Amino acid sequence: MTMMKWNEDETRRLILGQMVSLIDGVRTSAIRSSTGKFRKQEPISVFRPQTLQELMALVDADLDKLVAEHGQLRDFAEAMRALLQKLPTASPREMYDAVMDASEQWLGDVADEDADGLRTDLQHPSQLEEVALLIDDLRRERRKPTRREKLAIHMAHEELANGARVHLPYKPLPVPGFGDTQTNMSITDPGEGHLAGTTTRDEWMHGVLVHVEHLERGHQDRESVESYRIPRILNVARVRLHVAGRAPVTSFIGRPMFDSGKFHLDLWKTVQTMAGTCTAMFQLGVSECKVAMDRMTASQIVEFMRSLRSNILRDARTQLLSAAFNLNTPIVDDRNGGSRVVAARKELGLLGIELVKEGGFDKVTWDGSADTYPSVPVMEQLTHAEALELVHRAHERGLRTYFSAGFRFPHIPLAVYTGVDGVGIGGAQILRYMDSRTGYHGPFQPENITRILAIRDEAARSPLGRAAALLARLDWLHSQGRLDERQEQYRTALYEALSRQQVDGVLELAADQPAA
Repeated sequence: MTMMKWNEDETRRLILGQMVSLIDGVRTSAIRSSTGKFRKQEPISVFRPQTLQELMALVDADLDKLVAEHGQLRDFAEAMRALLQKLPTASPREMYDAVMDASEQWLGDVADEDADGLRTDLQHPSQLEEVALLIDDLRRERRKPTRREKLAIHMAHEELANGARVHLPYKPLPVPGFGDTQTNMSITDPGEGHLAGTTTRDEWMHGVLVHVEHLERGHQDRESVESYRIPRILNVARVRLHVAGRAPVTSFIGRPMFDSGKFHLDLWKTVQTMAGTCTAMFQLGVSECKVAMDRMTASQIVEFMRSLRSNILRDARTQLLSAAFNLNTPIVDDRNGGSRVVAARKELGLLGIELVKEGGFDKVTWDGSADTYPSVPVMEQLTHAEALELVHRAHERGLRTYFSAGFRFPHIPLAVYTGVDGVGIGGAQILRYMDSRTGYHGPFQPENITRILAIRDEAARSPLGRAAALLARLDWLHSQGRLDERQEQYRTALYEALSRQQVDGVLELAADQPAA
């Protein structure tokens, strides 16, 4: 594998990056094989080393922490230190081979060279399109990469870090009632878990939104730290490389930042900052950006949404804007000169629908997070009838829908039975280790995706699941003005039956309803 087009510092940084990945992989393996409680004392670092010296210092410090956490890995740490000491003088090829030898020894994640599937003549091994095809081949064939293939992927990651543009196909979100499945599981992670887990199996991206957001907040209240935050944009770029057009990639942006606390004084800067951020995400091929509607009155929320959407560069047909409303945070409805405090969860959800329509966003998210973490499941904060009503009212007004907060395995069917378009699922509830004392996260648990999707699929096949999917389709067609009077009557009857959770009789009449 040639590295001729990289200068000496770039090549050594690339090798150090591979060492960082190797150390992370060995740490993850040790955590997953441990029988003790997971412990983590530090949050994810904002700082990302770039220079050779910064990377060497990071590797050195990380090896110290690794031995302190897992004493049985002392031999591994010593072997890595020996490589680190050789880095300034050894040839890049020698160093690369040594790191790959260690990766094979400690993780067993390198295939024989005769399995190599690189399609090019290696003149441009890190060309992003070529690497995306390679990743797709690895995923489809369910095999480990060879040394050349691992290098090609690492080089592509480095090119993204150096500003290379992602020109890959992306998959839009499905239309309600017309996708492969109605309720998509929004598998959520800051990014690294998607690279090592979600994107490694075809079946893990079926009926899935690959959602990238920063979940870790420790044990802080929502006023101090948002429940969800914007991820590292490099992680979004890498996830897009690995997903390409196989599934929609979505991202959380966060709540607006009002420096002075005076809405109109801060509106310009806030809108332009968030518009630039959303534009960058959309230009990477993200299919949806989610913005939290916090710390504003109802009229301010509408003005903010209108201003924001008019300053974002996107394909509005395939790249959506989602407004997230927290069901535990009251909103002052000051429209039309009033001043009404809306605090009940269902009323907040219905108000969110109104505001999203007025503001011109495409999707409404109802979030149930509060000051505790992990969150109380949102499906325990709403009755079935309440959750169904929110989804139904949003769909019939032409909006996509989403529930988030606290989802565990038993809550997945409850969401499916409402016909909601997406469910936020991830973090310490179900897909990440977490230190219960600090609230900091550990390794991703991709094996749980299989169970998540199996539960979703079983619920979707049930009478309630089929009724919910049909209602979503009819509601969406209603929003387009495409139902006749008889179909409208059936839609109303189906909604009422689903609200009572007694759908067998009404499903027998489903054959007469529109299929497209």
